[in-house]
Amino acid sequence: MTDPIKSKYDENPYDPDAPSQDSDYKPGRGDQASPDLKVAWAAHPSFNVNPKDIDEDSGGSPGGDASGGDAGDFKVGYEALGTQVNEMLDRARKLVDQYEKLRSKVQSTEGSIFGQNSTVKHDGMNFNYSDGTWGGTGEDWTSPSDFAEPAKQYADQMNPIQHATLHQVGGSLELVGEYIALVNHSGQVYAAADRHSAFPPPPPNKVTG
Repeated sequence: MTDPIKSKYDENPYDPDAPSQDSDYKPGRGDQASPDLKVAWAAHPSFNVNPKDIDEDSGGSPGGDASGGDAGDFKVGYEALGTQVNEMLDRARKLVDQYEKLRSKVQSTEGSIFGQNSTVKHDGMNFNYSDGTWGGTGEDWTSPSDFAEPAKQYADQMNPIQHATLHQVGGSLELVGEYIALVNHSGQVYAAADRHSAFPPPPPNKVTG
């Protein structure tokens, strides 16, 4: 074979004989537990319910600078807003159902899906080539296949990656739920402001003059 042609444009050409860096990869084994998710609301809480305070621990965020000037006139359509929140809940419920199915599948099959438990069946008989006779107990037995050990090594690398991926997907869905809760909370805040914005009753004394 001829020597490879060196290119002046590539200072670090690919070397197929160099040791692979892939084997050095160690997936994170920190807090990678996949969350157990469910959608808490069948439908959005009524906007007629007074809003509760939201802090960072319950999914809110600290308030920003409110000195940007007076806001212009705006209108909140509560019926439309409630419909949209319920649509988001319905979509979130479907996503959570799919996530839980995938999570259950991973957890129930991670010990065998890569072939870690693959076996070879033997019939319990062996042939003696020196005298041309058969021997053995005649009882079937099994042994790990040649693929079982490499499959276990592969699973040791892949299972943490699968759990890390589920952890990320579950965290994203949790953020979706927090967003829906904040949107509904905003509707409750506006509705509470409307309920408290009526003019007070006129004074009991008659107007004279």
